[in-house]
Amino acid sequence: MRNRQAPHQRLLAVLAPWSVLGVATFGGAAVVAGAFEPGYQARWFSVVVALVVSGTCAWDIRRRLKHGVGDRLFAAYEGPILWVVAAWVAMRWLGIVAAHTYIIGAALLAWLVAVMPVSVALFAAGAAAVLEVGLFVVGRQTLSELVVQVLLLGGAAIGLRLFARSQVYREQVEAERVQRHQEEDVQARARDFGLLTAQAPAIRELPRADDRPTVGRATLDYLTESFHLQLDILRHGLGLTTAAVLWRAPDGLVLRGCSSSRTDLAAGPYPTGLGIPGSVLRDVPEVTVAPVHANFAGLPYYDAPGGVGAAMAIAIPAATPVDGPAPGTAGVLCVDRASPEPWTETERVVVRAAARKFGLDVGTGQRLKHSDHERSTVRRFCVALQQLNGALGLEQVADASLEAARAMVRADLAVVSVVKGEVHRVVQAAGHDAQRYADLQFTGDEGLVGKAISLKTSLPANAEYKGKRPVFTAGDKLDQMRALLIVPLSKPDGETIGALTVASREPGAFASPNREMLELIAGQVAVKLDLASAHEQIREMATTDGLTGLTNHRTFQQAFTTMLSRADRRGDPLCFILTDIDHFGNLNNTYGHPFGDEVLRQVAGVLQRAVRKIDLAARYGGEEFAVILEGSDLDGGRTLAERIRAEIEALVFHHETKGEVRLTSSFGVAAFPGDGTTKDKLIAHADLALYHAKAKGRNRVEAFADLPPDAEMPQKKPKKDPPAPDA
Repeated sequence: MRNRQAPHQRLLAVLAPWSVLGVATFGGAAVVAGAFEPGYQARWFSVVVALVVSGTCAWDIRRRLKHGVGDRLFAAYEGPILWVVAAWVAMRWLGIVAAHTYIIGAALLAWLVAVMPVSVALFAAGAAAVLEVGLFVVGRQTLSELVVQVLLLGGAAIGLRLFARSQVYREQVEAERVQRHQEEDVQARARDFGLLTAQAPAIRELPRADDRPTVGRATLDYLTESFHLQLDILRHGLGLTTAAVLWRAPDGLVLRGCSSSRTDLAAGPYPTGLGIPGSVLRDVPEVTVAPVHANFAGLPYYDAPGGVGAAMAIAIPAATPVDGPAPGTAGVLCVDRASPEPWTETERVVVRAAARKFGLDVGTGQRLKHSDHERSTVRRFCVALQQLNGALGLEQVADASLEAARAMVRADLAVVSVVKGEVHRVVQAAGHDAQRYADLQFTGDEGLVGKAISLKTSLPANAEYKGKRPVFTAGDKLDQMRALLIVPLSKPDGETIGALTVASREPGAFASPNREMLELIAGQVAVKLDLASAHEQIREMATTDGLTGLTNHRTFQQAFTTMLSRADRRGDPLCFILTDIDHFGNLNNTYGHPFGDEVLRQVAGVLQRAVRKIDLAARYGGEEFAVILEGSDLDGGRTLAERIRAEIEALVFHHETKGEVRLTSSFGVAAFPGDGTTKDKLIAHADLALYHAKAKGRNRVEAFADLPPDAEMPQKKPKKDPPAPDA
């Protein structure tokens, strides 16, 4: 019984072949009608038309890429016509006043004319012409505009067409095609001969045909030449028609060497189960056939059956890999001749020896590549150690560590973190999304890094990662990574001071021997980080006041000179503040020096919190402190000094026997260049302002600019600190 379609199904079957042309016609009519002109009222209609046209374009392009043009009526023409309509929709929507938008249409037409058949290009050009004439007929463009657009579009299309048909262009395209084919063939041969596998770790980048050969490329060239030479010897020595090496490949058997007097050779690849080579691959090491029937088709490398009197196929044993047992049969050596005479034992021995020789040649090549890889690895390891040895500071060591790790393995992300107590801090990160981890801090139990440090072992155990477990913080997952290795950084005494984390999008990127190399590097990194930390401490001790943590006097003097020179060179203001704790001598005598030290530390803390990173706070001497403000004038310096004064006044100290203790401080301010252009002048003027602040009752800010012109420092200062009242 015949199936009957519903009416709507029959209607869809009739309309479907015309759907693309229908959308193109609909979109073209909307363009001519002005749906995409400035000022069109029904903008929703314009949006709907644009979405329909663009959506159909995307569907048509995807269909062509996946299934080709097809054999329907107008199938070859409908897509280009629709693309032209979509281009005109875009141009009109962008605005007729923007003449450069016609580049869109000109580029599309030029490309269609250059790459499409003439008939298809003419249809597309005709669609463009219809749209332009339609816009002229309805008055949306003048005759002169129409002529200009036609000349522009036509000139671009014809010019590119002529260029595409030129001899130079064709030769360039052909040269690129040949070069691409050669590169693909080199990659395929390297893969088939085991030079891109675990047996002989990878040739990182096979050179182009005109590059100087590397060990990997030289090995490929040697194997190719050796195969051809041995096959020639076999053919001429045994009176063969053809001697061929068929090698295993992902898509079957491929011809990796051939010497033949026949010209009807099939290019391949050939199915692995076909003919007598297929029998050899099915664990039959040797197959001989003599004589064979007239239409014998057991040799897949011939286009047509026949012409063979006797044939032989012998397994080529796979080379034993460096890191494991032999995987079996690597390929098949096939020989044939026109004579139907049976194969003699001598002939069999010769062919067997040749098969073993092919296998040995490939194994030798693999070992050469493996040795070259190991030598390269050792060289990179030495370079990495050299970089580490040249680094001193913590950040320099971290940078060198990341460079060393990324030189050893292909890591998309590398991170060095250090641990102090329960807090981990990222020192340096490089690679994918590295800025996300800059100065990141996290606790030890949040992610895999913390677990690796606590267990003192590299994690994950198999160096694989599925993007699900947190690495640093609880919410931090490396979704795009498929390989991960976290190596604890342990000193020789066993103390763990941080971790080296590497991640890659490539699965298996940190398997052996890469894992072992990273762990060796990590041991050196740990030593260098420990030395860098000690170096940082020594440098800090040399530049920092041990009691307050502020810059010491010697470093302050050097920094003041540098900052003043920079301000003078740039023409920027600079402000210098000198402050003194009021009655500090009596405070020491009354409450003891340990209490005085605590006062100095807390006052220093107020100063440290008040200044910016570009400023400098220092202990000037005794109970005196200095502050240098870059880019700040007198008003800015006076404001900051007043804020510091108020915060010091608000401090409350508690003495174990005397109870609550409060204190105040006085400030002198001098500004560059108004109050002096040299360091000595500014210090002297700030000191004079500080003296007058003390003289006027203390706990106040005085600026040198506010002092009377005859203000001078007395030859002998009066005693600053009268007896302090009991708390």
